[in-house]
Parts: sequence; C-alpha cells; structure tokens
Amino acid sequence: MSREIMIRIRRAVRRGRYLITDHALDEAGFDDLLEGDILEILLNGKLDSIYADDWRGTRYVIRGEIEELELDVVCRFQEDGNLLIIITVYLAD
Repeated sequence: MSREIMIRIRRAVRRGRYLITDHALDEAGFDDLLEGDILEILLNGKLDSIYADDWRGTRYVIRGEIEELELDVVCRFQEDGNLLIIITVYLAD
C-alpha cells in the first residue's frame, strides 16, 4: 500500500496538482527551506507514517533529507482525490 501512496503523491506533484498551505510555507521559512525543498522531499522521500483517524482525511508523513537536514512533510488528498494538500513541514525528531 505504501508504494501506491507514494506513486499517487509523486504523480500529483509532477502534474502540479498540489497546494502548499500558508502554514507549510511559514514553517518551511523558519528552517530556511524553499517550496522546491518541500517538493524534493515529496518526490524523493519515503512514507514514514499514515494517520487515518483524522475526520478531514488520511494524512501522510513523508520523510526526506535536504542539505543533511532530515525533514517531514505532512500532506493529504482533497476529498475528491484530485489535489494534494501540503499541510506542514518540520525538522524530524
């Protein structure tokens, strides 16, 4: 299942079917990250966690590295499944 999720996430990014929330951009800015860094993690990172108990929809945590920093990007698909919503990004614990 995780392979299929990553294929779906990467397809959305490559097709430009994503929305980065203001919150995600703010959090990225605190760590001197750019939009391209977030997309890089989604395209090359690994699925770290799935949270299916959220009433807004299943969230996925993708973990990857940018310039030796280990980062997590949290995302979900819009209800209709056509748009990937990038919720936040943060330094991994």
